[in-house]
Amino acid sequence: MLDFSTMNSSADQLEYAGGFQVLKEEELKIALPVVLGVICLVGLAGNTIVVTVLMYDFRQGRSSVVNGLILVLSATDLLILVFCVPLRAVIYSKASWSFGWLVCKSSDYFLQACLSAKSFILAAVGHARYRHMANPPRHIQFKCQRVMALTCSIWSVALLLPIPHWLFSTTKRNGRETSCVLAIPPHATNFMKAFSIAYPLVAYGMPMTFAITCYIKALLKTKPRRNRTPNRRYKIRRATIMLWGLSVAFAVMRLPDWVGWIWARHREVGSPMPPVALLVLAQVVLFANCTLNPLLLLAVSEEFKEGLRNIWMRASCRKARRSAAGQAGAAAFGKKGSEAKVRSAARSLRGLPTISAREDVTIYQDSDQNIPPDVQHFWQERKNAAKAENDDPIPWECQENS
Repeated sequence: MLDFSTMNSSADQLEYAGGFQVLKEEELKIALPVVLGVICLVGLAGNTIVVTVLMYDFRQGRSSVVNGLILVLSATDLLILVFCVPLRAVIYSKASWSFGWLVCKSSDYFLQACLSAKSFILAAVGHARYRHMANPPRHIQFKCQRVMALTCSIWSVALLLPIPHWLFSTTKRNGRETSCVLAIPPHATNFMKAFSIAYPLVAYGMPMTFAITCYIKALLKTKPRRNRTPNRRYKIRRATIMLWGLSVAFAVMRLPDWVGWIWARHREVGSPMPPVALLVLAQVVLFANCTLNPLLLLAVSEEFKEGLRNIWMRASCRKARRSAAGQAGAAAFGKKGSEAKVRSAARSLRGLPTISAREDVTIYQDSDQNIPPDVQHFWQERKNAAKAENDDPIPWECQENS
């Protein structure tokens, strides 16, 4: 833990990290966790649907570079909704930090890394869309290696930029309560001043400006021709506007958080910190952006709607096949059961005693055994009897014939 006795004017140098922890209104302590919980549930459901649809299109061979980057964007939103939003909801409902030193150092760092990654992903989506509009391919070409390389590069830069949040976030104990604060030591004051200017430009200003510029140039290429002939680029104008809306929505909803962030770092010594209402509203609006992307895709994108319908139809057909197979199996089991009952009844009938108090004899036996004894004795004597000599009453006829 840092030595706070060596810091200049701790009230001016420290600010809360990991969420605002001094809410005094009991209504806010109850309302904020509820609002964040609703945002978390809606965002998890929507982004899971987006990831499922895009993965289905990828398996069917209908994916593209833009779709691959949108998949990475939705996965980033899921990371924020799973690891950041629940933590902030608990922090807003408590007056003291109770998650330890490691969570204090990593909470703001991980959130800033995810937000920076979203900015760079949206910039990459804008550039890919502009290239697609400038030179429309005849066939959809999806290069998984390119998407993986872009993702690794984006996340490498996004994890490096907010390192000062990791270095200077620590826990501070005030009596019985513990707080998670951003403590800047005197020797790092100049560095943090430069960082507070460069970081918003690199993580927010430059990517958003680049993305919006790419979309404007792409939209200019979809204008109808002067001779009013149909332009094939005009068919995908709606999808370009939708992607442009994703970037504009993120830029607008991230702006209040940047206002509070810059205000806290560039204020004069002795001036008040940003209002609590601004900080809380900025956090809620920032997390609400994670739920906006899937709603916008579902409302505007025809391709996304078609993929969702295909998944629904496939799931319905699979369920119908399973039910049909279950009915066929039940019928076959019933038929086998009836046959087994018949065989069991036959075996029981064969085992019943006859009228002569003897067991039933086998029906199929040798033909010699079925001959009565007296008839068998008669034919045996006939067979063993020697042929009599000169017993022909008219032997001369045989001599004449010979």
